[in-house]
Amino acid sequence: MKTTQRARATVFQTVLLIVLSFLLLPESTQAQSGFIVKGVVTDQTGFPLPGANVSEKGTTKGTITDLDGNFTLSLSRKGATIVVSFMGYESKEIAASSSSLTIKLSESSKQLEEVVVVGYGTMKKRDVTGAITSISSEEIEKKMPTNVFEALQGASAGVQIVSGSGQPGESSSIQIRGTSTFSSEGVKPLYIVDGVPLEDIDGINPSDIASMEVLKDAASAAIYGSRSANGVIIITTKSGQEGKARIEVKYNHSWGTLSHKVAQANRAERRLYDQIRKEYFETYGGGNPDESIQMIEDSLNVFFNVDNDYLDMIAKTAQKDQIDVSVGGGKKGLKYFINTSYYNEKGILDNTGYQRLTTRVNSDYSPASWLNMGSRVSLTYSKKKGLNEGQLLGAVLSRRPYFNTYYPDGSIVGVFNGQKNPIAQIAYTTDFTDQYKANFFQFFEVKFNKYLKFRTNINANFYLDKRKKMEPSLITDEWQNQNKGYSYNYLNWNWLNENFITYARKFKDHNLSVMAGVSAQQWRYENETLVGINSSSDFIYTMNAFAANLDLSATGSVLTNHSMASIFARLTYDWKSRYLLTANFRRDGSSRFAKNNKWGNFPSVSAGWRFSDEKFMSFAKEALTDAKFRISYGIPGNEAIGNYDYIYSYSPNSIYDGVGGVTPTRIGKDDLKWEETKQFNIGLDLNFWNSRLTITADYYDKYTDGLLANYQLPKESGFDYMKTNVGEMSNRGFEIAIAGDVIRSKDWTWNASFNISRNLNRIEKLSEGKSYMEGDIWWMQEGGHIGDFYGFRSAGVFPYDESNAFTADWQQLTPVFENGIFQYKYMLNGQEYTGEVFQKKLPNGKPFRGGDYNWVEPSGSQDGVIDDNDRMVIGNAMPDVTGGFNSTLTWKNLSLFVAVYYSLGGEIYNSGEHNRNMFKYSGTTPSPDVIHNVWLHPGDQAIYPRPYNDDYNNARMGNSFYVEDGSFIRLQNIRLSYDIPKNLIERFALKGVNLYAFVNNALTWTNYSGFDPEFSTSNPLQVGKDTYRYPRKREYGVGLSVNF
Repeated sequence: MKTTQRARATVFQTVLLIVLSFLLLPESTQAQSGFIVKGVVTDQTGFPLPGANVSEKGTTKGTITDLDGNFTLSLSRKGATIVVSFMGYESKEIAASSSSLTIKLSESSKQLEEVVVVGYGTMKKRDVTGAITSISSEEIEKKMPTNVFEALQGASAGVQIVSGSGQPGESSSIQIRGTSTFSSEGVKPLYIVDGVPLEDIDGINPSDIASMEVLKDAASAAIYGSRSANGVIIITTKSGQEGKARIEVKYNHSWGTLSHKVAQANRAERRLYDQIRKEYFETYGGGNPDESIQMIEDSLNVFFNVDNDYLDMIAKTAQKDQIDVSVGGGKKGLKYFINTSYYNEKGILDNTGYQRLTTRVNSDYSPASWLNMGSRVSLTYSKKKGLNEGQLLGAVLSRRPYFNTYYPDGSIVGVFNGQKNPIAQIAYTTDFTDQYKANFFQFFEVKFNKYLKFRTNINANFYLDKRKKMEPSLITDEWQNQNKGYSYNYLNWNWLNENFITYARKFKDHNLSVMAGVSAQQWRYENETLVGINSSSDFIYTMNAFAANLDLSATGSVLTNHSMASIFARLTYDWKSRYLLTANFRRDGSSRFAKNNKWGNFPSVSAGWRFSDEKFMSFAKEALTDAKFRISYGIPGNEAIGNYDYIYSYSPNSIYDGVGGVTPTRIGKDDLKWEETKQFNIGLDLNFWNSRLTITADYYDKYTDGLLANYQLPKESGFDYMKTNVGEMSNRGFEIAIAGDVIRSKDWTWNASFNISRNLNRIEKLSEGKSYMEGDIWWMQEGGHIGDFYGFRSAGVFPYDESNAFTADWQQLTPVFENGIFQYKYMLNGQEYTGEVFQKKLPNGKPFRGGDYNWVEPSGSQDGVIDDNDRMVIGNAMPDVTGGFNSTLTWKNLSLFVAVYYSLGGEIYNSGEHNRNMFKYSGTTPSPDVIHNVWLHPGDQAIYPRPYNDDYNNARMGNSFYVEDGSFIRLQNIRLSYDIPKNLIERFALKGVNLYAFVNNALTWTNYSGFDPEFSTSNPLQVGKDTYRYPRKREYGVGLSVNF
């Protein structure tokens, strides 16, 4: 924090230096005959203070210290009094009795307070009674982020950000204090950019951001009512400052390489697997021993005589470029900031990439003392080229490595022996999205007097996504008899008008502020989908090529809209900033709900006690600068449930015998109500030695009722599900954030911050108390948790048929063999067992064999029959703790920044690994570890079962064997920067030049065997299942920033 204050002070004082140097120039030239004094201004540790004001008392003579704290001033006489001041420090007066002075300033206990942005206004950070984290532009810039999510990750306790994959342009999922909803539409926090609610923040250029505030508790977020149950992220973009135009140019270039490889079988290992399967079928039957005979007997065939490492073949060195050009400035009454940015990233896989062009124009105008107005205009165009990650990586990891990728005539292989060629998938897949975004915001603020003001906000947002996709016949099947084309157009526009009045007044030691307003907003969505098959060409992706063969069942359009009206109010009061009170209230009305539930009320109240100002704390004043206790309670909501789910709906896209018709598509429930989250928060803020060390700690308890989700209906109803309020859920946890200056001296500074958070989620209640499956491996039950994996727990592989032997209470027995012959004896705990022997069996009575998994039954329901009743919770995807560590070490003009993000606990279901090791298909190549550790003969102490999946179903989904530890610690960013000394650049009319080099995703410590332990899904209930996503890259780059 102190580093941030100094950076801001330096910028502010540098601007003053430029202005005052011109004003003071005549005075300096006229005083050549006076007394000249030179000196340096530092803090108490000897750290230089650049931009400090140095002036002769009672005159207009003055100057400003340079970057090293030095100054030279011509005085009227020796012994004149010098006044020295610097932002955040106590002013000091000293007699100039010597021509050389060293002046040390003490930090002020009444320094300018840091201001944070809250809903519909700002507050001094020291007076905030809610749980808010603020991130500055300097902190964002150090991380070299591609998007807002990368800037936020690890920066705020309680905020879990998980990137989707390594694919360029990929978005991320974000959760604030756990999952508070079952609805995929409503899991995101509310995004507010310059006072405007936005659908997403993917297209925002991080270089445009001045600050970000994360509102985590009800006291902070409830002013936004029905959209704030999952927290609020407020982004404030940069604005101009008074003074001459300031031009800044930023450019960086980076290279990216594959950060981690997953093991693939080579040619020799795959041929060994072919022999294993052949031997198995010859011994035990069940399959065709000659399934790979051609490859076994004709290994010198040019088509089977290669050894492909498909990951090496498809991965390349990625390139990324970004340039920003900004200009900002203004004069009294008019300020402006304009930034244009171009971003171009090429992926580590061919035919993937992301381009983004953004322009932002921010202006503020005050034509009169009673009138302020401003506008914010943002335009964004982006183009994302992608591919089907699951299909590609499935082919990469399972295709036989000895299959050639090209035929002898040089033509590329598409599909051979049922397996797709990953080279062809990359080269011939067309899948790109053009995205257009426009955001316009205008405000007018009228000041009636110094206490009362009125403000109106007008906003309009426009989003258009145009996606084109083509699946050529070359990679659909071996006979190349069908291709498929897709065209998706998504249009979304919305408008907003807010009007509110604010009254703020101070009565001696009492501070009172009241705000009240009204709001109206409307959204409109238009989605159009066209799907066609059997075009005459694989290279024309436009839909006119498919006009004769549209897939009518998948082609259609959707038009929907909804609206919201609101009233809101806030009251804040404090006495001497010692006792603080804030109350919020919002009443929202949404067209998404039926008449009786259309309106919802969302209140909150919070209080703070600055106990450091109490007399009984005077003993600690030298060390404890500020200490505050906070407590809050509120009820924000969630209305993001989809449109009009309370209404029975019909669709006109049904086709029967070539004739269109109308069919019912959804059953309505007219008593749908708002999701409401009751939130309690208690917090402590401690500030030691004027921000040398700061500690923030919070405990929270969130309880959500009226959870909205799809409730499965009986088949005879004719519908799959209906939307209903299905249950209740809680999230409880703590957050701790510590920051401070570890070293603060003349040449060295070291600022570090650390945060940690833990969230405990629990499903408290479900409709009618019924547990149910979510997807294929997640279990929803009362008392359970979001992310519970549900399946079969394995206890290894039976070495022998006779190993399937248990006591009556299902303790496993050890069969006795001599010279490989079973002696019809069993041992238990080192003693011979003479009791009755029981076996585990299939429902049809067949006992499990040697080479089959030993499935564990839940305690209390053990009957020896392995069926669906033996499923149990086998793991959970949610991490135990998450957090981050940031460090900035500075020596003179050289600075080193390091950021670490960690997620500890939580598990991953490695579905990608499970799929290639199921032994279901002859062409699928297992991992090398499987090939060398598969069961083949009685007595084999194998890790993996028989190499063929028969009716014993060793490949059943939900196998605890594939549940892995998902913990990781990631060295997220390393940035080394250097500020070129001012005396070297000022001759070129430059105000500053910064050179830097950086590494992103430098190193990850994890035990997870997949590509990366970090990946996300859009469904908040289906988390932690890794189907193998686009691999993540390790990025190296250089850049510079030039100020004119």
